[in-house]
Amino acid sequence: MIRKMFAVVTGAQGGIGCAIVHRLLSDGFFVIAIDRTDRGIFSGNKSVTNLSCDISDEESVRTTFSTISEKCDWLDVLVNLAGINHKSSIENMQTSKWDHLFSTNVGGMFLTVKYALPMMKARKNASIINFSSIAGHVASKDYPAYVTSKAAVESFTIGLSKEMSKYGIRVNAVAPGWVNAGFTDAARSQSDNPEELEEAARKAHLMGRMAEAEEIASVISWLANSKSNFITGQIVFVDGGLMRVH
Repeated sequence: MIRKMFAVVTGAQGGIGCAIVHRLLSDGFFVIAIDRTDRGIFSGNKSVTNLSCDISDEESVRTTFSTISEKCDWLDVLVNLAGINHKSSIENMQTSKWDHLFSTNVGGMFLTVKYALPMMKARKNASIINFSSIAGHVASKDYPAYVTSKAAVESFTIGLSKEMSKYGIRVNAVAPGWVNAGFTDAARSQSDNPEELEEAARKAHLMGRMAEAEEIASVISWLANSKSNFITGQIVFVDGGLMRVH
């Protein structure tokens, strides 16, 4: 008898999230797609359960995973993608903005792991995949809170991998370069010169372009399945060579 495979993806209805959900579906997973609001992107797909959740709020996360536990007895994969960005210097940043970004980008991962763990322990060789960013290594003066949060995500990932090893749960992080989705779309919409942004992307990567969301999803697929069974505690750069340019 073939055992069903279940995956949770946070930030599931953004550009990268959608690509990940569709890739995991093609890999045979039933996907619980979590986002702050359900925009109906996966409506009608019987292999997707859409749930609204504010990952920065513990009660919201607890309630969400209680609902998930009613639908499945185990989880094979947790993809912690959800995150926010905020452009501001340290000098001008409001404390509330800093706190909210950290409670989402780092605290949200802590909470989803905490409440997913009972179901993940029930599945041999489960996989937790956190989203970091090259921003945690190549800092921008305009986004100090974001780059600091992504560095924290990597430390969280490494520490968590040690704790989860006793359960046979693998923990890794993916650190993309620029992706043609998500925050890049937001930057385009706010830019007076989107072509300048495209040119900057070409210069920033050895590959001469930014990544497509589907290329990030393919790495998530690999980390989620048995082909990566001996990989844990790692930061996987999917950056088109950006780290070798800087």
